[in-house]
Amino acid sequence: MYSGQNELQPVDYSILSPLQARILEGVAAGFSSGRLSRELYFSAKTIDYHVRVMSDKLQAPNRVALVSRAFVLEILQTDSWPPRVAREP
Repeated sequence: MYSGQNELQPVDYSILSPLQARILEGVAAGFSSGRLSRELYFSAKTIDYHVRVMSDKLQAPNRVALVSRAFVLEILQTDSWPPRVAREP
């Protein structure tokens, strides 16, 4: 549970690999691991692995929290659909 004590730090845009950025965009759009695996030509287990790695990096307990944190940290743009990873300013 979020206690409010951990301030969210400024984003280091290199926190995600290019593959993780594409996976995050798909997760934010609501795609399943199966669909992402077919579109990106990786196994569903590989997709799930990268979702776990990103969740650990952003301290998110699940996919919904991962996407929420990505929006709050401005990793994902708020002005586009489907969601896109923001590029370094």
